[in-house]
Order: sequence, then structure tokens, then C-alpha cells
Amino acid sequence: MKTIRDEKCRTELIARIEKLTGEEKAAWGKMNLEQMLSHLVQSGQMPFEAIMPDHSNVLSRSLLKPLVLYVLPIPKDVKVGPELDQQQDGRKPLGLDVDKAAAIESINKLGTLSENHDCLGHPFFGKMSAKQWAVMAHKHIDHHLRQFGA
Repeated sequence: MKTIRDEKCRTELIARIEKLTGEEKAAWGKMNLEQMLSHLVQSGQMPFEAIMPDHSNVLSRSLLKPLVLYVLPIPKDVKVGPELDQQQDGRKPLGLDVDKAAAIESINKLGTLSENHDCLGHPFFGKMSAKQWAVMAHKHIDHHLRQFGA
């Protein structure tokens, strides 16, 4: 299982982010590259800051969380809440270089947390450990980098 806790996986994701030039176009979805990077920065804050209200339920915590973390790929048409939607009221992009640096910083911050760090819950999957957040982060970041051919 790929995780940003693994230094090799973390380094590979960071290298892919660093290669982004601003010319990349999305293969799917509505975000442009700067919005995607801003989205990664904002979602990277979720284990540490209450960005979205808790929408989890028994089904999402017990069945969907392990499926999404360990089995299923992230679908291309997943809708996010308005708090993370860069097309609506989400965090606005701060510029390619600023958001690339902030995305890399958030990868390193989450990827190097101790296993015992008390992370906040995920808005749809509820309580998640630092290890689970690191798996989710890898899947999420990889999903969006593939969206832009990186």
C-alpha cells in the first residue's frame, strides 16, 4: 500500500509536483492546475484543521473507509463539499509556485507525523489515524497528479 509515510513514495509525489509547469491541462474534471494545487493544499490541512463539518455515518466509517483506503481507486467524478470546491467557496489559488511549495510542505508534514499523532477525523470517513491519513493523502495526491498528466 502506497503511503506518504514511506520516504520513497513521498519523494516521488514531490518530484511530480515540482515538474508541473503550469501548462498542464486536466484530463477530467473542472479544476485548472492552480485550482488543483490549491485543493491539495487545503485538503492537506484536514488532519490538522476542521475545514469541513462531519458528514460521516456508520456506513461511511465502517464499510466505505476501508474500501476507499485499501481497495478502490478514487473515481474521477467524486463531488467535494463547497469548502473544498475551488470552483465555489474553497481556498483560492495563491499562484503556481506558492501552492506547489505549500503542497510539498503539507506532504512532508503529514508524512512525517508519529503514528500516535492525534489527527482530526475525515469529514466522510470519521476518525482516522496518522497512518490512514497518509494512505488517503497518497491516493488523493496521485489521483490529481494523474488528472494533469504528472
